[in-house]
Amino acid sequence: MAIQATVDLGNGISASSAYLIVPAAYVKKYDDGTFSLIYDVLIYQNAEGRATNLQAKQITCKTVDHHKLTYDPTSGEQNAFKLAYADLKTNGSLSSISDA
Repeated sequence: MAIQATVDLGNGISASSAYLIVPAAYVKKYDDGTFSLIYDVLIYQNAEGRATNLQAKQITCKTVDHHKLTYDPTSGEQNAFKLAYADLKTNGSLSSISDA
């Protein structure tokens, strides 16, 4: 699973047709009984950059790279990756989002 999007990198710079994947997504339960969905995002210059898996083709964007949000274990969806991609698609730093 992956998405393609235009990523706003700040200072008027954007990366169009960037390829984004979520390599890690998990739910953490805290001592107070609350839960969080935590996930990371790797941003590649394009799909070919992802295919080579070269770190030189990765793009860093602090508003997209790492997320932590409240998770409700009684909600319908339990798949952490599906929830992570759904949340990522709502990120304000992304536009022109499509499934890849």
